Amino acid sequence: MSVNSPDPESKSELGEVHVSVRNVGGISEGEMTLSEGVTLLSGENASNKSSFLRGLAGVLGGPAPPIKSDAESGSVTLRTADDEYALEIENRNGEPVVTDADRVSDRADLCELFVALDETNPIRRNVLTDGDLYELLMRPVDTDAIEAEIERLKARKDELDDRLAEVDRMEDRLPTLRTRANTVRDEIEEIEASLREKREAIDERETAAETGGHDVFDQLKETRSKRETVRNRIETQRDAIRSLEDELEDVRERREELESTDASGTGDVDAIEAEIEQLHHQKQQLSTTINALSPIVEMNDQLLDDEKEIPEEMKSDEIVAELDPSSRSITCWTCGNTVERAEIAEQVRVVREILQEKRTQRETLTDRIQSLEEEKRRLERQRDERERLAEKAASIEDEIDRRETKLAELRERTASLDDEIDSLQADAEELDERDDELLELYNDVSDLEYERGQHENELSDIEDEIAHLEDELAKRDDLEDERDSVATQLREQRDRIESLERELVTTFNESMQRVLDRLEYRNIERVWIERLTTADDSLSATEFELHVVRSSEDGAAYEDTVENLSKSEREVIGLVVAFAGYLAHDVANELPVIVIDAVEMLDANRIRGLLEFFERHAEHVVAAVLPEEAAELEERYPTVSTSSFAVDA
Repeated sequence: MSVNSPDPESKSELGEVHVSVRNVGGISEGEMTLSEGVTLLSGENASNKSSFLRGLAGVLGGPAPPIKSDAESGSVTLRTADDEYALEIENRNGEPVVTDADRVSDRADLCELFVALDETNPIRRNVLTDGDLYELLMRPVDTDAIEAEIERLKARKDELDDRLAEVDRMEDRLPTLRTRANTVRDEIEEIEASLREKREAIDERETAAETGGHDVFDQLKETRSKRETVRNRIETQRDAIRSLEDELEDVRERREELESTDASGTGDVDAIEAEIEQLHHQKQQLSTTINALSPIVEMNDQLLDDEKEIPEEMKSDEIVAELDPSSRSITCWTCGNTVERAEIAEQVRVVREILQEKRTQRETLTDRIQSLEEEKRRLERQRDERERLAEKAASIEDEIDRRETKLAELRERTASLDDEIDSLQADAEELDERDDELLELYNDVSDLEYERGQHENELSDIEDEIAHLEDELAKRDDLEDERDSVATQLREQRDRIESLERELVTTFNESMQRVLDRLEYRNIERVWIERLTTADDSLSATEFELHVVRSSEDGAAYEDTVENLSKSEREVIGLVVAFAGYLAHDVANELPVIVIDAVEMLDANRIRGLLEFFERHAEHVVAAVLPEEAAELEERYPTVSTSSFAVDA
């Protein structure tokens, strides 16, 4: 979605929204009505603005909000003109636990990343600590399902390519088969002409000799014809059995190859699944630790770097400290003791090293999880292929048994016909003394009829094959259409990830430039994300790199790092990155709400600029502001004060 072309019709609509909370954070009872557009929640620090907004985020689809310390349970209700949503929570061992929920959305990932934009928002925190943005922005995309669909489409396309290649080979065989069919037909006509001549000679011979041996020769001819028919059927069965045995051997070889390949690997899908689950748990623990340590490092860095932000009651009045800044002492904001700044800086350095170590461990776990998931998919494909081959082998073995049984019956039938022919041949030999020439004619007719039968069988096989090939050729258009469709779907799936990546980058870059212009950060020329990919362009090989371009006093542009930006500037970037994800993932279709908290570092004019920008793409924008900013903005936006909340038990 372009940031210049908002599409209100694509959003889900809630209309006017009424939100009420009970026993959330420090609030006993609190309520707020959200009209379409921007609504401000005004209050001093520690006046429960964040608690109320966390309750709102919870009923929208986010994590459970904290419960009032002196309460056992709490609730959040969100009502629209048509629906009502509710969240019930209990305090268990000091942690809020959801006991009943009917949230606006079940997409917790969308709410956590792109809707609830408070100070705990993972994207805002990662921008502050210069962390990885790609994983967060792409988290709602089920890359495993896309990869599985790509594998399925690739297999189907390969199958269609093989079938079309076979159709091409069939087309090449048709002219030869048609030529052979015409040749066999000519040969049959020649044999039939010879048969007519022989039969006429037999009729003349029998009439002249008035012989009575005609029946014997007819029976001999008929029996020989039956025997040849049975022999042809025997040969057909033998050919079919040989073909089936070759196919069975090929199937068994393929199974053995798969089994040997499986034996060389882990071969245990259950074990891999268990390890993946364990690694996900470890990764989640690392993420929790990282998310806990990051704001600590950030806050301490900010306080150590900028003495003006340290509250007066935390500063030391020692004169010596003025001569040696590193020896300046302050009251520790964690333990309450007086310590030197250098000691705190050293502790922060240690925590920062631990934080980096945890991030490295998380990256290692991510790589291992991806490797195991690929191995699992490979083993599952091999298992499915082995099962398919086992079923095919069993089917072929059953067919071979059936044909061998039929072959034994045909051999018994051949032996019986041989005995009958021997008996008839003896009778015919008695007639041989009276008319040797007649017997020879009958033998010639028998041979010609056998030869004709062979040619007719061959012609029938050729005609059947021609009909089969013509049927397959008639399917070519359908096969080509399906292959084109599958190829198109395959390209779409392969492009799906890349398209979303590019849309995220473009959306952020356009949005960031518009926000910079509106918020008038004059010494920042440009902030932009670059999409970086490896040579293989695999789904997991993309990174988003954040760039900052500043301008010097003489107007020269130069590249800077995110770490050198002020906290205010980094917070704005974090908000815009999250907003880019809101647009690219079409979150407005699921949750047409954006909840903004922790923007005290911005003045009223810049807050107004951000709100104007967000308002164009979300039905409801709720923002927590300090009273001094609210005083400048309340003429434009409806404002609710936290003083209306009941905070006593």
